[in-house]
Amino acid sequence: MKKFKLFSLLLAMVLLVACQPKQAADAPQDGDKKTVTITDVRGREVTIPQPIERAYYPYYYENLMAVGGEDIFEKIVATSAYDTENYSKTFWNILKEKAKGFNDIQDVGSTFQDNFDVEKLISLKPDVVILANYQYEAIGENQIKAMEDVGIPVVFIDFTDLTEEAHYKSLTILGQIFGQEERAQELMDNYKEKMQRLRDTVAKIPENELKTGYFELRFNSPSFKEYGMTYGRNGMMGYMAQAANVKNIFHDVYDDSGDANPELLFSKNPDLIFLDGGNFGGANTVFIQTGFTVDPKDTQKTLSELVQAREGWQELKAVQNKNVYAVDNDIMRTMRDYVLAEYIAKVAYPDYCKDFEPEKENREFIEKYLPIMPADSCFFAQWEGLK
Repeated sequence: MKKFKLFSLLLAMVLLVACQPKQAADAPQDGDKKTVTITDVRGREVTIPQPIERAYYPYYYENLMAVGGEDIFEKIVATSAYDTENYSKTFWNILKEKAKGFNDIQDVGSTFQDNFDVEKLISLKPDVVILANYQYEAIGENQIKAMEDVGIPVVFIDFTDLTEEAHYKSLTILGQIFGQEERAQELMDNYKEKMQRLRDTVAKIPENELKTGYFELRFNSPSFKEYGMTYGRNGMMGYMAQAANVKNIFHDVYDDSGDANPELLFSKNPDLIFLDGGNFGGANTVFIQTGFTVDPKDTQKTLSELVQAREGWQELKAVQNKNVYAVDNDIMRTMRDYVLAEYIAKVAYPDYCKDFEPEKENREFIEKYLPIMPADSCFFAQWEGLK
């Protein structure tokens, strides 16, 4: 009888253990939690938990999708909507329509509008906060420390720096954070191969055959009459010009960027003119139309409107020879911006760059890494002249 009671007691204990919730039985101890330690673009060593399920991500959405896949936005809990919606309106709208989880992302304000809300961000309990380097000064060390003090790691990336080193560093960080190291490496290998081919090709061009170019970005203006910004030696299009071995007429005027000077433009009378296009969000601004969903006819229309609006442009040899080009601003800061450098090189040096197919490579990249985006859009165009 005693043996039977003992057996019954043991059986009850076994059943009790077996019926415990699986989550409790499998829950890892604090010492078992996985982490990864990375060094960000500011040289800060940061340890973050793994896997990441809730992140703040500011901008550079294309790079995030390229490395993380089209469902990556389900892991983003907060963003700075203005940074993309105001400067890449069409891209933003496509994400709202097609990207899973995108409409659930909370807006915590923008450093561009001086309303970045750290308290709201902390309340959303992100696993990690990924900041762009351009946000550092506005957010400041005190607010970064406020996030870190409550256990939220803060990591900086920088795709606005168009150097290959910065691209590789930032993409490596995204791969580590989201467990996509192999995909990040694949993207970097492709970028490195294309940029090396470009360097090898344009290095063969004799000094006396080098072309001069003028590069302009203009938006936030109601008329094409007003000049926009131009780029110096280290500005974004300035860097693309160097990669393509085109002599930027403002190379020695600005380090990064500054106001375009019409007097210098006319005195230099460059061989080529490149105009940054896009689909900016401002209601009272005109711009060269390029990018996702843009019809080439609209690109040509806006190019002609700008040329007609600019006093004296008919005297420029680039205009007379129809060597005026629209190039999409949003391609810069991405892992496909090598196609932009290739395009500049090809129109400048067609005999040396016969094998370059920037439009085809651009389409193939979008189809492979950005499948929810429309590949058949207008990202580059040569002006066809006034009609």
